[in-house]
Amino acid sequence: MSNAENSSIHRLLDQAFDGAAMNPELQDLKEEIRSNLLVRIAELGEQGLTAEQASRRAFEELGDLDGVIAEFADAGHGGPGGPASPAPAFDPAAAAAGHLAAAALNKVAPRPGFVLGILILSLAALASLVLFVLALSGGGAAGTAVLAAFAAALAAGIATAWSLQQETSQNHPLPRRRALGYGASAASAVVGLALCALAASAGAGMLAAGIFVVLGSAVGFIWLGMSQTNRKKAWVRSVARDYQAQDRFTQDPVAAARFGIYTAVIWITAFAVFALLSLTVGFAWSWLALLAGLAVFMLVLARMLFPADGGRAQHPGSGRAKGE
Repeated sequence: MSNAENSSIHRLLDQAFDGAAMNPELQDLKEEIRSNLLVRIAELGEQGLTAEQASRRAFEELGDLDGVIAEFADAGHGGPGGPASPAPAFDPAAAAAGHLAAAALNKVAPRPGFVLGILILSLAALASLVLFVLALSGGGAAGTAVLAAFAAALAAGIATAWSLQQETSQNHPLPRRRALGYGASAASAVVGLALCALAASAGAGMLAAGIFVVLGSAVGFIWLGMSQTNRKKAWVRSVARDYQAQDRFTQDPVAAARFGIYTAVIWITAFAVFALLSLTVGFAWSWLALLAGLAVFMLVLARMLFPADGGRAQHPGSGRAKGE
């Protein structure tokens, strides 16, 4: 991004916050918006928009910032050296009504072409799966089963990538390259599972190939998930801020990053052990590795969300948490 485009972003942000009595909360909000804008502009650039078009669209997607700025301004000090303003009382009924109004205002109707296309892809995937099962159970030609598996994988991959590129009421569309990555990982998972199913008639070589492809799919999903940026629209993030007190990962980015690393290690290890046991002792015992991975994952999730020291998430405007 050029210096001129950076200057445009800074200028528009300064105009939006002009006249607001800055406090630490409001300054943090401004920097968060700035970071989100840079990420969103990069995503729009990957979709083929020019830098100017991406900047303009990113700011349009923010919507009206006046209400959010006023809320954060009231939560802090009235100005340099001024007295602290009391945080406004949270009214659940008013918040729920506002959330419903925002949902209705930002509703995105499904595109008829997309709905029809997904229906056709789903029917094609179902027919391919039925053909694959019939070819295996009826002793049919292995070539027919392989072609059916690849047809199902292609339909699943296209449906996944196409779906992720659709704008929804709550999420921005995924960039084309990243959506294609998810589609390729989904297709690889289907192919790998089909190859494993063919192992009974084709021998251990087919099983090893299937496990290799499934592991590649798992690694692809893990990388895509860990590198995913925030797709939530501004109004959805505003709703989420009302309930941040119960979300430790939102309040503690370090804990969220640590949990992501733990998740990757757990599942890579589980799939590696699954592949090793499948090649040595067979499927009768190898599935226990995935079950153990799920159990460890749930324990880590519970431990991260509910720490033993009784740490509490902090609601905006309610002061600092204990121990800070």
